[in-house]
Amino acid sequence: MPVQKIEKTDFLLRCWEVFHKQGYHNTSMQDLAKATGLQKAGLYHHYPTKKDLMEAVMAFAMDEFRSYVLSVADETNLPVEQRFEKLMRRCRRLAILHRQGCFFANIALETGRDDLFNGLLMTAINEWCDTLTHLFSIVMPPEKARVYAQRIVMEYEGAILFYKLSGDQQYVESYIERTVAEFYEHTGPKVPA
Repeated sequence: MPVQKIEKTDFLLRCWEVFHKQGYHNTSMQDLAKATGLQKAGLYHHYPTKKDLMEAVMAFAMDEFRSYVLSVADETNLPVEQRFEKLMRRCRRLAILHRQGCFFANIALETGRDDLFNGLLMTAINEWCDTLTHLFSIVMPPEKARVYAQRIVMEYEGAILFYKLSGDQQYVESYIERTVAEFYEHTGPKVPA
């Protein structure tokens, strides 16, 4: 059988989809080989362990999250409130895709006790909080912005959990509507001095 070629981005995306759907522990190298159209031996050649491959997938997933979600914070052509709402709506879009929730939270819940990926997962969560902190610091003191950013992430993950358990997207939608409205209250119309 001829050796199959696959672009690295496509390879990592397919692996990400399998890990996201099945979880880390329920995914075998055979599952990943099948999803990518490669031989299992080829996977082991580039990634000696499933953990090595998962770390590459997590780095890829974070790059995608940065590009699709976190980059919105830098769209300075939009007012800060619109950037925040757009960022949250993109988070929502990713989480409801195939009703799988937040990839990073799913892996944290599954592997956190084993401390397999906690450092990478904390880096991802902290980067998300840092981005929100930077955005919120435009309209509030940095210390308050950091606490607010952490609260936003924690409550968002809670809304996603309720959505995954119930299948009702309204948990996520009402959370985003409430949070965006609350943020507009922080920024409010500026009265000239």
